[in-house]
Amino acid sequence: MKKYAVLLMLMLLSLSAFAQRKALVIGNSGYYKDKIPTSLNDAQLAADALKAIDYEVSQYSDLDYPATVSALDNFKKSLTTGDVAVFYYAGFTKQIAGKNYLVPYSKDKVDDLDKKLISVDVALEALSRATNSFMFLENRTLPRSFLKAMCPKDKGLESPQRLNANQGFAMASAVGKELKVQGERYSIFTYSLFNKITTDMYDYPVLMKSVQDEVYSFTSKDQKPFWQGNLKAPFTFWEPTQQLKFPFRLPSYRGLDGGGSYNF
Repeated sequence: MKKYAVLLMLMLLSLSAFAQRKALVIGNSGYYKDKIPTSLNDAQLAADALKAIDYEVSQYSDLDYPATVSALDNFKKSLTTGDVAVFYYAGFTKQIAGKNYLVPYSKDKVDDLDKKLISVDVALEALSRATNSFMFLENRTLPRSFLKAMCPKDKGLESPQRLNANQGFAMASAVGKELKVQGERYSIFTYSLFNKITTDMYDYPVLMKSVQDEVYSFTSKDQKPFWQGNLKAPFTFWEPTQQLKFPFRLPSYRGLDGGGSYNF
């Protein structure tokens, strides 16, 4: 019995030794004629912040449908037990009958867009190959003129239908809230999230509540990010005792204290 216990412990230690922190970051600048001026900057900010806290980052910009499917599939294949997985997406999203979708980049209007959408639930399932996994959406709603002909009752995203074990989900908007394109160079939800992740140790629920409160206050109660989690144990993305791989501090965001020298 002792022999088997020792073997099991060695196997677990072996698995933990190969466990990694990995991130997939996608920034889409728009769809057809509708553009998002902040998304590529937001995605770059997310990628740089995650690299600074020692995540292995796969970063992409303006991915069409086949490229998005391929990026998610390759990321899924790279994950294994013990890993921490983060998926960050900045771009247009769509909700159909209570289900959430990512809208891939396209320079041309897609005749049957509903067949070229990426399911958020499928992406969450792919992430669950890692022991701990998280999805962050800097989501924007396509203009009403575009949605009206297809499904006039759809608004913002809904909460995920199901979270897997040890999984977290967060998005820039409240459930059912239409979050329009913002005119700043980068977005307050992304800024607040990664400013906190890279400057202090927060357990996931404390982190997200702090981000939610900051965004809600900063936007004069106009924007309240949604988050939920199904984590079985405390989780923090970074610990202050951990050295950053390179200097990373954000500038102040119109009055919020960011400090430092990060340039956009």
